Amino acid sequence: MPTEAPEIVRMVWHTLGSTDAVGALILGGSRAKGSATELSDWDLYLEGEPAKLMAEVPGLMAPLRPLGAFWEPLSEEAGYMMVMDGPVKIDLFPIGGRRSLQPPWEPVRANLSGIDGHYWDWMLWLGSKALRHQDELVSDELAKMQWFLLGPLGVERTPADLHDAVALYLKARAVASEQLKTSVPEGLGRQVLAALRQHRLV
Repeated sequence: MPTEAPEIVRMVWHTLGSTDAVGALILGGSRAKGSATELSDWDLYLEGEPAKLMAEVPGLMAPLRPLGAFWEPLSEEAGYMMVMDGPVKIDLFPIGGRRSLQPPWEPVRANLSGIDGHYWDWMLWLGSKALRHQDELVSDELAKMQWFLLGPLGVERTPADLHDAVALYLKARAVASEQLKTSVPEGLGRQVLAALRQHRLV
């Protein structure tokens, strides 16, 4: 584990390493390569029996109180996405774990917080790509976001950039909250927005 790893990353590592379900932990991605940006996530790969890992990971992480946590719906490779206080994005990959691709969101009262968590996780990840000037990737992902998440909320066009994506989402979320007579916790969005603004990405 790199010496600069935030305390919450070390806590996640320790928690996972203390359970019998995890045979080994491997740091991957840009953090392992030493090429991370300030917004890059922490990719942790978990060795063990995939089904057991997938069953236990959410419960193991819950006491650490992630601001947002969900299984990645757009990949068949099982990945448990978390944004922790900071914000710090940590992604857990049970090696060999597989999940079915999910259809676009269908907003209802019960899942608006889940949509919000997915959106801000996505935006934090896109922020790390924008810092690398991966403009084509960011554009492609914003188009995917419009199809999978923003479109179901009533957004009719692809955001031009991250700033536009925030404006479109916040307006659509406000409308959905009013129509569905519910609200979402604002802590996650507040932290991700602050991080993006710090780097002048929005």
